[in-house]
Amino acid sequence: MSVQDGTVFAGGLQFHVRDWGGQGQPPLLMLHGLASTVHMFDLIAPALTDRFHVIAFDQRGHGLSDKPDEGYDFETIAQDVDHVVQVLKLDGTPLTLLGHSWGAYTTSYYAATRPDALKKAALIDGGLRSLQSIFPTWAEAEIGMALPRYANMTVDAIRRLIREDWLGAVYRPELEPLALSVFDLSDEYDVHPHLSREHHMQIARQVWAFNPADFYGRIQCPVLIVNAVGSSHAADPDIIQPTEAAQQRIPAAEVVWMEDTVHDIPWHRPAELVAILKCFL
Repeated sequence: MSVQDGTVFAGGLQFHVRDWGGQGQPPLLMLHGLASTVHMFDLIAPALTDRFHVIAFDQRGHGLSDKPDEGYDFETIAQDVDHVVQVLKLDGTPLTLLGHSWGAYTTSYYAATRPDALKKAALIDGGLRSLQSIFPTWAEAEIGMALPRYANMTVDAIRRLIREDWLGAVYRPELEPLALSVFDLSDEYDVHPHLSREHHMQIARQVWAFNPADFYGRIQCPVLIVNAVGSSHAADPDIIQPTEAAQQRIPAAEVVWMEDTVHDIPWHRPAELVAILKCFL
């Protein structure tokens, strides 16, 4: 299996694309979350190439893709998906779309607004909950969803942050370079995220204003919902209620709860996630 990284010019922007192979198989396109990169999928994609042609791209503002000052609403992001799919010539057959976190919100929106484009969809720990149930006002969300400041941090300091804070108890050496991909490391004494604070907050506002339940009735393809929860999900109505609503209103929705699992499921439990995906997809 040979992984290929490249750049495509689509819809007026350059996007970094990672292709894990599986040519000749049905396309599986994966969308990463807010402030992440294609490397969120490095541990699961290779195991899916026996069934799919597996591809991901750094979304606008992220990773090695272009970073325009605008266009961070869901419709424009969905159009980015359209353009990348067309340039990569993946539009000859309905594709399967998988999204993690913010990418799951985009996947939910895409499935509802482009029902003929998808064969199946997978929402990995995201895409269901209205954030206004957590932050009733944008003023509250602006604080709660703000990007941490990384002024004048060195590469060594970022490595410590990843080990001790970001990953903590789930840290494994193989995850460190994947987490580092979030940052521009060109100046080892002034490391900063590829996603700027301004662009982060533009996306955060769009997610806060988005109510996924408004779109459930328009989704026609089968949808897999994978939720990461702690030791028990039963006591958390903020997770249970939107999941039940999705099950009731999406014609073919399947739900899997992954207990004792952190939000970044593709990093924490890649083998288990691959097994779940293969059963559904």
